[in-house]
Parts: sequence; structure tokens; C-alpha cells
Amino acid sequence: MKIAFPHMGNAYIPLRGLVEHMGVEAVVPERPNRFTLEKGARYAPEFVCLPFKITLGDCMNALEKGADTMAMVCGMWACRFGYYASVQHMILRDMGYEFDSLLIGREDLRSVLDKVRGAVDRGVFRKLAGAAAMFRAKATAVEELEALARRIRPREEATGSTDAIMGSYLEKLDQADSMRRVWQLRKEQREAITSLPLRESNGLLRVRIVGELYVLLEPSLNFDLVKRLGTQFGVEAQPVLSTYRWLLSPLWLDPLLHISSSRARRMSRTYLPYVLGGEEHMTITGTLDSHTDGFDGVIHAYPLTCMPENICRTILPSISTAHDIPLLNLCFDEHTSTVGTVTRLEAFIDMLRSRREHNGCRESRPRQEGKPLRDEKDPACQPKRSLSELRRL
Repeated sequence: MKIAFPHMGNAYIPLRGLVEHMGVEAVVPERPNRFTLEKGARYAPEFVCLPFKITLGDCMNALEKGADTMAMVCGMWACRFGYYASVQHMILRDMGYEFDSLLIGREDLRSVLDKVRGAVDRGVFRKLAGAAAMFRAKATAVEELEALARRIRPREEATGSTDAIMGSYLEKLDQADSMRRVWQLRKEQREAITSLPLRESNGLLRVRIVGELYVLLEPSLNFDLVKRLGTQFGVEAQPVLSTYRWLLSPLWLDPLLHISSSRARRMSRTYLPYVLGGEEHMTITGTLDSHTDGFDGVIHAYPLTCMPENICRTILPSISTAHDIPLLNLCFDEHTSTVGTVTRLEAFIDMLRSRREHNGCRESRPRQEGKPLRDEKDPACQPKRSLSELRRL
């Protein structure tokens, strides 16, 4: 068995560790790029969401690389993601590809393991516990490295040093074949990143990114949004979702993830009392919490025809106004350009900086004899204006 799965950020690292620890060969295609999107868009339904088109192209690349089994998670939700695997595999077979399907979520987990055991050996169940431990260890290591990189990248003295370390350690982590090696790499990468020289970070802007999961996690789709904000604009960007959450939450390997999910549904119930099957509750709750969590603005990133996020798109402006938090909507499809996205990001970051300067008072300047510390005619010392007032200006 040569099993493959579509890319989504750095999820391929723990997934490859899981598969290969069970004695199955994993076929990981090249990272998605413009040609991957063009291949998928050529054969996908016209108005399906962008992640469907990219993952379809990913499947084609994997099959052309020698994979004979395609694995995909799916479910019974209102979101079309629940039908990705069934529709994509139907399209691929119509194109002439021959392969077996592992539909994780629609098939019974026992039947999935039986398929793997039939292709490998009867010892697959004995290897399952070790494979799950390796899977969680690598997912945790990836999560820690990504979190450190998001924090250090906008503060690094030498631009690109964080990403150089990150690329090196992700490659080593992908090749690690034991738990001892994974823990050793975690320690090394933590020391390497935290020892980087940093510049003064007073006044650093912080932006929270909410939206559809694949758009948040796959850099080839969002034009490397988190990295670009950190290196090009000097902004700390924190997505509300992560690879770790997506991988471990369905397997109940981390109870804290379910506690935060329950809180998100409870907090967003006033705005959206239904479960749509996407990340709608995390999107709404992440926006509600952004001001109290110390973020200067929120970026909502989503695919053009995504039903859950388009519903959120109509809800977030009222939250933005009520909680006085700036909001930028970024909608992605196959026609979205890098230049257009960067231009909108630049305007948004400039607005955040101007807003901070306007709403803050320069009280730290030296006191002059006979003059008060605050100058009431100074625009920077005027009372703080709300987001709605700034919009009217």
C-alpha cells in the first residue's frame, strides 16, 4: 500500500509519522502551487470552494507520483467539506486514475484498519498505539515551532532568520523515526529560535486571523499570510486555528481542544445558534475576544463560495462596530492575485498604525516649564474615537 493525502500546511509531517509507523508507505506530493490549483480548477465544479480545487490537484499529483490509495477525512456536516472525498474520488476515477479509497469518517474505523491490515500484516493493531503516540508528538512539535515562529518573526533583527531555522527543523522533524529524536528536536528548535537577536518591539501591532481552516493553514492559498505580515509588515499575526487543533480534535487526544470548542459555541450562540459544519463559531468567538486579548485588528480570510464563512461575513461587521475592533475581509478564489492581497494588507496595517497613533497620547515627552504635560490642542491627546467615528471621518 502506498497511501497519500492532500496537503494542509504542515499536517503532512505528523500524518506521515502516523502512516509510516504502522508500516505503510506514505506518498507526499509536492507542496501546492499555482499549477496544482490550475489542474484542480480544470476538473472541479465551477462554483465549488477553492480548497476543493487545490486538494483535487494535490490528489492528482500524488497519484502521478505512485500512490495507490487516497485517504481523506469527511463527515456528515452541512459544509461541503463532508463530501470532498466522495466527489473528488469520483472525478479522479472518471479521469482514468485507479486507486483505493480510505474515507475516514464515513467508513467505520474498524473497516479502515482492516484495509490497512490486509495490505500490510496482522501486526498493524499492535503498532497502532505507538503510531498514535508518534502522531501526537510530531503534531505537538509542529505546533510549538509554528507558535514560536509567529512570535519571533516580526521581532527578529535579521529578516529571514526565523524561517531559515523553521525550514531546517521541519525537515528534520519529518525524518525523525523515534520519540526520543522528536523530543530532542523540540528542545533544539526551541533553543535555536529563542536565542535569535531581537530588535525593540515597543508598539508592535498584533492581528488575529479568523476564517476557514484550509485558507488559514495552507500558505500556498493565502499567499503565506502569516509569514508576510511578520516579515514584510512587522506585525504579529495569530490564527485562531492551527494544524494541531485540526488533527487532534477529531481523535479526542487533547480534551482542552473540546473545552475551547464548547466555549466558542456558547459565546457565539447569540449570533449563530446553529452548527454549520465549518469554523463559524471559532470565527465569531475569535473576533469577539480579539479586543480583550490585546489585538489591534482582525483579518477574516475565507474562500469565495464557502457557506459557513459567508454567513459569518454578514455577522462580523456588527461585532467589529460594537467592540471597536477593525476588520479586514480577504476573500480568495483562483483569480485572487498576490498584488491585490498585499495592497489591501498594506492599507489595513497603515490604518491600524494611524488609529493607534491617533488614539494614544504622547504623555512621555519631557515636561516644559510653565506648560502642562498634556496639550489639549494636540490631536494625539484628544479623547479616543470609536471605530465608527473614524469611518465617518
